[in-house]
Amino acid sequence: MSAGTRVFDYPEQRTLEDAAFEREVVPTQLHSLLMPVWKVTVRATVVDAADYDLIDRYLSRGIAEAALSTTDELAAFFALEPPLVDRALRALAAVGHLGHTDGRWWLTEIGLRSVRDGLRYEVAHEDRRELYFDGYASRPLTKVCYDSRKVTLLPPDELPGGGRFHTLFTRWSFDPAALPALSGHPDRARFNLPDRIDDPHLLGPPELAYLPLIVVRGVSRSGATRYLAYSQAVGEADPDLGALVESTPDVVGVLEQEQASASPDVAEKRAREWVDRYDLSGHRLVRLPGGLLRVVLPAGHFGPEGALPWHRLGSFVVRGSGFFQPWCEDVRARRKALLHRVRALLGTRSRVDGARTWARVERVARQLDVGDLDPAGLRELAVRAGDRVLVARWDEWVRESR
Repeated sequence: MSAGTRVFDYPEQRTLEDAAFEREVVPTQLHSLLMPVWKVTVRATVVDAADYDLIDRYLSRGIAEAALSTTDELAAFFALEPPLVDRALRALAAVGHLGHTDGRWWLTEIGLRSVRDGLRYEVAHEDRRELYFDGYASRPLTKVCYDSRKVTLLPPDELPGGGRFHTLFTRWSFDPAALPALSGHPDRARFNLPDRIDDPHLLGPPELAYLPLIVVRGVSRSGATRYLAYSQAVGEADPDLGALVESTPDVVGVLEQEQASASPDVAEKRAREWVDRYDLSGHRLVRLPGGLLRVVLPAGHFGPEGALPWHRLGSFVVRGSGFFQPWCEDVRARRKALLHRVRALLGTRSRVDGARTWARVERVARQLDVGDLDPAGLRELAVRAGDRVLVARWDEWVRESR
């Protein structure tokens, strides 16, 4: 991958907004990581499931639950003709459900599973697929990591340059026990191994690849340190990847070392450079109790007549692993920024999802600290601002979302 190729389709500040205003985690540092992943190719069998024929089900249960093991025992127990029972048992053996030794029938593994689940499983064909495991404890990755339209697992010789990403190192080998553990996982379909795929075996050596992640380190309301992980798939925290990061000492140690070495002076210097670049007079740098750095600006710097567009107000500016939040203490300016964001939100949606749209509006309202708001209150803000276009759009949204 060339240095100029964009790795994430969404801006980094979206992860900070999600952390701060959706997860209630005050961000303290932003990390762009390349997480080591074991990519393994497996061979498995595909198992189809169908309803049992009545006689097959009872014969199988008789062997499993009543310890009946001969043709005559089964025929007598179910009051059936022995030739009929013999034909049914041989048909079950032909599809791999039964074995026959010294005149006695016994259930194979697939036969036992069929009795347990009440379905007639049958091996259909062979399957080959790739499975992904983290590079530390060989834990399986969820299906979101398999979306090749958005997520890119990078081989070692195609890692992005430029120093933006921190390539993590692993000292651990792939654990072969991870495959049978995944096979026995009750929720294994979430990890790209559907129930129909049976008995996976490793084909060839595991390959090391790297998963791009954005990790936001932050502090929760309770004061606990959190690590929220964001994949290329979507700019919302992935709870599975976040749990993986938080439970991996090798990764947490690297992130905490970077946090300890980060200098507040560097972040403030970058904030001043940004202010100078846009010639923003009258600014103040303010550190909130949680550590978030704000650049407080007069209202005149925002909007069509200012140097900064409305969407910058209350968002984040990212510089390296640090960031700061442009802010304005004038609540009237923040309300204007809210209306601008709502107008953009409604204008980009051809079909309005009522609940999701209002959740986004509430998040922006929290982000801009404009107080409690309901749909009627938002409409009143638009009326007082004289924004007839937004009022009309909002009324249409209310009608469509009922």
